Amino acid sequence: MQSFLEKAEELNALRFGDFILKSGIKSKYFFDISKFFDNNSLSTLSKHYVELILENNLEFNCIFGPAYKGIPLSTAVGLEYFNRTGRQINLAFDRKEVKLHGERGSLIGNLEGNQVLIIDDVLTAGTAIKGTVDFLEKNNAKLVAAVVAFDREEKNEEGKLYKSLLNQEGVKIFSIAKFSDLSL
Repeated sequence: MQSFLEKAEELNALRFGDFILKSGIKSKYFFDISKFFDNNSLSTLSKHYVELILENNLEFNCIFGPAYKGIPLSTAVGLEYFNRTGRQINLAFDRKEVKLHGERGSLIGNLEGNQVLIIDDVLTAGTAIKGTVDFLEKNNAKLVAAVVAFDREEKNEEGKLYKSLLNQEGVKIFSIAKFSDLSL
């Protein structure tokens, strides 16, 4: 976790200022996973994801990356997972827009009957993960867990962590690092 945060700092992936997040939440900081999107940094990042997956003995046969940042993340993690374990798994991702030609639809890959691990960048309010869970259910796949690089440890109006609320709904969340890990 510490080496991940050091790399994030080196890449200026954590920025401070005034930001409005996709969830609509106003924030004094922004975690930008795209700062890791060069081959060396993405390789390093995927090693952190795979370490977390292996430490938690997650059993799955498909990695799903939600569009758009989840696509390169899940691909890199899938390759690193194969390199570490020799185990072949399926990769899948979605499109934000439905394709009307070729293979058609919004799904790339096969989810049918798979045990799926979601790979994404950040957990804020859990909106993206909930949307992905719905997408998986519509495609007859079973969610195993979601693994994110950074958990913002955001709370709802009642002071409950969004991660805890997702856990109560049966969604297991694992993160490489979380806000409370930062030494600010």
